[in-house]
Amino acid sequence: MIPLPLHHSLSRQRRKFRMLRIESKDNKRIKRLRGLAKKKVRMKENLFLIEGLKIVSEALDSGYPLDTVVFSDGFNPDNELTEKLESGDFDVISVTESVFGSISTSVTPQGILAAALAKASTLNEIIDTGRPILILDGISDPGNMGTIVRTADAFQFGGVLVTDDCVDIYNTKSVQASMGSVLRVKSLELETGMIDLLKESGYTITGMDLNGRALSDGYAFPEKCVLVIGSESHGISTRSKALCDELVKIPMRGNAESLNAAVAAGIAMFLAGGCGRI
Repeated sequence: MIPLPLHHSLSRQRRKFRMLRIESKDNKRIKRLRGLAKKKVRMKENLFLIEGLKIVSEALDSGYPLDTVVFSDGFNPDNELTEKLESGDFDVISVTESVFGSISTSVTPQGILAAALAKASTLNEIIDTGRPILILDGISDPGNMGTIVRTADAFQFGGVLVTDDCVDIYNTKSVQASMGSVLRVKSLELETGMIDLLKESGYTITGMDLNGRALSDGYAFPEKCVLVIGSESHGISTRSKALCDELVKIPMRGNAESLNAAVAAGIAMFLAGGCGRI
């Protein structure tokens, strides 16, 4: 049986389970999977890598669309996982430890990974949740990106909009840091006109800025809040500030000049998500 190209598999009709065995790093499928570590390949294939038993199992349990699941010789799936693999609409590939290591980006690989569909949401889908929304402006560190996505999931934000100068939300390190939240959180690249649509939908745009109003006792974010978090080194851009209805900051008693972007985002999301008050 001749395998079809990886990026066509999601459009195929449901097929019978088949196990492919690959032992060469130069195999075209392996090269394509390895290429997903690069943003341009992820965009071309509309796929991204998820790695580890927990996140792959979560994707299988939730019915998240997968294209390919790969496991190494050292990984032994239990009966429950085997049944899920056999009933899924994706290819399953068994590889040598060496081949798996050529794909994996993990320091301590668990022996299982998958290529998952990158599902872009629409702005209306995010607005329709009625929940607070996050805008990330220039976040460049993939660890911070993944942590922020995980926190947005924890506080039930409706979605995450990212500016074009942010690190890719599907960067392998971002995905790992999200601890599976990337599968659940709606995301979309911020485009011209979206802020106007958000305001028309009743959202207040609140930017986190060191020169903003201090969040003091009793402060409450609007129920329909768009929270803007800026880059690790420069904060939110001048362009974003001009779009904000209000600028706020987290009061600090110590001598640190600022907070890590993910930490600041976490505190603000805790408040904006309706879980607490300063």
